[in-house]
Amino acid sequence: MILNTFLCSKNLYRHKTSKRHLILIMKFTQPKIISTLFFVFAFSVLYSQESEIENSIYITANTSNDIDLDVLQQIVKASDQQKNNTLLLVGNIADPASIKENSTKTTIGKQLDVIEDFNGQIILTPGYNEWKVSGYKNVKRIEKFVQDNSAAKYYPDDGCPIKKKDLSENVVLIAVDSQWYLENWDKNIYINDNCEIQNRTQFYDEFESVLKKNQDKIKIVAIHHPVFSNSTSGLIARTGGMSTQDFQNKQYTDLRNKLLTLARQRENVIFASGKDQNLQYINKYSIPQIISGAVGNTKGVRSVMKGDFGASQMGYAKLDVFKSGKVTVSFFSSTDAPIFSTTIFSGDVSELSYNFKSKNSFEKTTTSSVYTKEETTKGKLYRGLWGDHYRKYYSTQVEAPIVFLDTLFGGLQPIRRGGGHQSKSLRLEDKDGRQFVMRALRKSATKFLQATAFQDKYVEEDLQDSFADRFLLDFYTSAHPYTPFAVGTLADAADVYHTNPKLFYVPKQEALGVYNDEYGDELYMIEERVASNQNELESFGKPKDILSTNDVLMEIRKTGKSIVDEPSYIRARLFDMLIGDWDRHEDQWRWARFENPDGTEVCKPIPRDRDQAFSVFDGSVLSFLRFAVPFIRMMQSFDEELPNTKWFNFEPYPLDLTFINKSNWEDWQLQIQYIQNNLTDEVIEKAFNEIPDEVKGETIESLKTKLKGRRANLENIARAYYLYINKFEVVVGTQKNDDFVIERLPNGQTSVNIQRKDLEIFNRTFSKEETKEIWLYGLNGNDSFKVQGQGDHPIMVRIMGGRKNDTYDFRNRRKVKLYDYKSKDNTIVHKNSRKWLVDSYEINNYDYKKRRYHVNQVLPLLAFNPDDGLRIGVQNTFTQYGLQRNPFTHKQSIGASYYTGSSGFDVSYNGEFSNIFYNWNFGVEAKYNSPTFAINFFGFGNDTEYDRDEVDLDFNRTRIEKLSAAISLIWRGRDGGNFYFKPLFESFEVENTDGRFINIVPATNDVFERQNYLGAEAHYHFANKNDLAFPTYALNTGITAGYKTNIDGGDNENSFAYVRPYFSIDHSLSKRGNFVLATKVQAEAILGDDFEFYHGTKIGGNNGLRGFRNERFNGKYSLYQNIDLRWQLGKFKTSFIPLKYGVTGGFDHGRVWVEDDDSDTWHTSVGGTFWISGLDTFSANAGLYGTEDGARFVFTVGFAF
Repeated sequence: MILNTFLCSKNLYRHKTSKRHLILIMKFTQPKIISTLFFVFAFSVLYSQESEIENSIYITANTSNDIDLDVLQQIVKASDQQKNNTLLLVGNIADPASIKENSTKTTIGKQLDVIEDFNGQIILTPGYNEWKVSGYKNVKRIEKFVQDNSAAKYYPDDGCPIKKKDLSENVVLIAVDSQWYLENWDKNIYINDNCEIQNRTQFYDEFESVLKKNQDKIKIVAIHHPVFSNSTSGLIARTGGMSTQDFQNKQYTDLRNKLLTLARQRENVIFASGKDQNLQYINKYSIPQIISGAVGNTKGVRSVMKGDFGASQMGYAKLDVFKSGKVTVSFFSSTDAPIFSTTIFSGDVSELSYNFKSKNSFEKTTTSSVYTKEETTKGKLYRGLWGDHYRKYYSTQVEAPIVFLDTLFGGLQPIRRGGGHQSKSLRLEDKDGRQFVMRALRKSATKFLQATAFQDKYVEEDLQDSFADRFLLDFYTSAHPYTPFAVGTLADAADVYHTNPKLFYVPKQEALGVYNDEYGDELYMIEERVASNQNELESFGKPKDILSTNDVLMEIRKTGKSIVDEPSYIRARLFDMLIGDWDRHEDQWRWARFENPDGTEVCKPIPRDRDQAFSVFDGSVLSFLRFAVPFIRMMQSFDEELPNTKWFNFEPYPLDLTFINKSNWEDWQLQIQYIQNNLTDEVIEKAFNEIPDEVKGETIESLKTKLKGRRANLENIARAYYLYINKFEVVVGTQKNDDFVIERLPNGQTSVNIQRKDLEIFNRTFSKEETKEIWLYGLNGNDSFKVQGQGDHPIMVRIMGGRKNDTYDFRNRRKVKLYDYKSKDNTIVHKNSRKWLVDSYEINNYDYKKRRYHVNQVLPLLAFNPDDGLRIGVQNTFTQYGLQRNPFTHKQSIGASYYTGSSGFDVSYNGEFSNIFYNWNFGVEAKYNSPTFAINFFGFGNDTEYDRDEVDLDFNRTRIEKLSAAISLIWRGRDGGNFYFKPLFESFEVENTDGRFINIVPATNDVFERQNYLGAEAHYHFANKNDLAFPTYALNTGITAGYKTNIDGGDNENSFAYVRPYFSIDHSLSKRGNFVLATKVQAEAILGDDFEFYHGTKIGGNNGLRGFRNERFNGKYSLYQNIDLRWQLGKFKTSFIPLKYGVTGGFDHGRVWVEDDDSDTWHTSVGGTFWISGLDTFSANAGLYGTEDGARFVFTVGFAF
């Protein structure tokens, strides 16, 4: 029995705690001598493994720079000393211009000749050079050259982003093409042509999946661009990241952060990179980074932290993985002796002892609960705000059978941890290879927050035992812990496939082996894993095999011979709505595939994970959040009615558009009737008998009544959703050559038929009454699209041809528009057909998750500063997402605010409409400030007087009624730049208020009459920061220029131009990045002498000199500088969330000039703030700044610059 436990781990070091090997020493109530003998044997095996190398990986890159190929020759020579070697060339193996279609001997060819004698396997990965010339085509060309001229492997292959390769039993290589991610895909129209992964989100999903599937192995991520680096670089590159090759570039930073976040959720992950032309070893956050690109011209390395390494000399790295689990890295230069060596993973044995009870000491059942009583005890106020949910049932003790895995279902063996985003699960396998899932009823709040809210920041450890952790654990009580056990019986009656979960208490036990550290001694749900190894199960339909959603999506697009069974899918989706299961994203489905006699295949859905069925979301806060936050609207309490089918079905909506497009209302009605006729009251009673007796009672009786009521209302619910999903339709062809015929018929009907040779792919007639827009995708073949017929009231049809040569024959051009790549050949029969030909990957490529929808959001506005007082407002934003996005189709906001300091209010409108020209948006804005709205005016000049002891705040407040409007062209770059140009209109009317400064200053013109201006303004801005909360490297620069002229005529012909450049930079002064210098310089000049005070250049308060009041100084020219020294002092864990804290010392100096100015005064502001930041996502500053006018309290969200 002990031997079984040891062997079930397959390899000791594959199971570890805190990145160390784990041997479980089991102590029984009746010890056996054999255990002692066994452990003597086990440790002798470990000792022999300590010195035996399982795999040696030689790492280098940038080999196209090595004219003499010295480094490669050195590696080849070293490989003869041992076996089980791998040579890893991590990018830049090619001179960008070296590979031509007719080349015979190239830079790569010379390298292949040298490494031909390497003693082991050879793997090459792409880098920047491989993409530099001709992009995707060149990568493919290099891959072919390598394959034709060597035994080396080129990974990832086919120009795709990721490839997994087993180097040995316990070592896996994950090859990532980072340049694929950084490329501008609009310039590579055939990118992803042969890849399953079609977008960057899918890439991250695949990376996470590979890590999860290999969680018990050593994982080496071969990626050209490192996730950590101490390489030196210029100031602008270091702070601005304007090139995608810069470490601080926005795209690069996004890639680094997300890969790191995923890697930190697993163990034994090593990054191996080669972009930087030096040698480095960095271990940060327990993630080792090896950089070995020191070939040819080397690059400098900054000083490194203790234990790390950096050298700007030629050489390579060698990674040794021992069978014991120990991993070391050594760096070599021109000699055989390493210049640096360190142990990455020690392979030390960590002992954990458990006192297991013998099986005979257990009763057949026991009582337990999901939460403790303390966790579910909440006060009256809390329950009023957040609801009662099903909270009390989580701490109710229920009786459950005690099970031991080695006897359950004929004997189960744990094979790996589950990879869910909230469940703590373990995968089990029986002797026949059938797999099961053991899932704890108590979920992980931190795993869920990490996976959903913090995808580019690792926060899981920080959130442990925080308020956020406890709050989300309580929020989970909105789902009943035991109703999933009732769903199987209901699903049987509805003829919906399902798993068969059983409730057990699983104690810590011998059969759990090394998993006892995380599992056992609590309640678990154990059910069949929905996978092909369970294809004999009756409740899965006994299919040929079982597929994932992504597999099904690929299958149905290949040739058209595989389809999804729409009646089964409609019935399954109606069943979701019947039981209130809103959490039905793509990973909640598996698909039973059946083969027909004619060779075609049909896929039927197998829903899984019914945790959210019958949920209740009560409490006043959740009611408000459903109103304010659109995506929370899918969380609707289970009742007889389903008030909002659109938001309830938000997650499965993309799948519904994909899999339900041939069925009419009559088809839906058949499935409604089937469910209503077969899911009887007797079935409902039987189903709820499956839950523990201890939680039955009033709540369960209420659920049964509501379920019966919802069953009666199912047709109304289904009709509402049917009408919603039919408003917008997506029809997709295959990867082959398809013929699309769009026929315009009378009475607003449009027929869509897709044929491929003698196979009909799709045929349906849409009605204008139900459908307002149809998107047609041709995908990859040479497709033809014919629009014919003269029917009335046509439906809008948008056609995306795809990557090949497509033919468009629009004989009826009403309400039809084609979209295709501008740089590829197409045949457009009628040249005046409506078209949008642009090289846009996002527009022209099919993504089933892309759909037409809109979101309306209402948010409160609340702010404060000493001059405006408290700002109270509200803003309503309507955002439409259609086919053409940048990043939305259009967004329109209406807002209103009231200011207590001036008793003024404003009303504003902002609209932005995408792609008026490709990548250029059209903006519309308007704003009205009430007559009581005020700005400060202290007079013109640098030495204006103000005595806060003599006058109150209102004295310098000038009331101005203002109306402004503008239209604009807006461009946003992918790396941080943006630009706009806008013609504008402004209208001002200044109030001559008695007893205020404006009333006593000499008036030189009719400033108190309404003044109207026309003008134009252009603005360019670049911003980049490496952290939202506490940036250590940041660049923010731009310039605004404009011209305004008074259009009232008469004496008020003031016209002027203006220019406003600014530049700010943040730069770390310490290795750890906890001491940062930040500075900002801004100047402004008005060109022309005729301008009013409200157009003057103003500094003070929120603009420049932080210790002064807003608009304290007003003139024709201005210049100021802010300087901050920001020091992060430490961090501490609160009951809410973990916080970092620090102090800032600030100094500002600046002034204004007017004509004939003889002032030599530079105004200064000195002070500091105390700041805190949470989860590296937000920060807040509060402090005091002193000036010649006195002191001023400041508060900002984030840093002022």
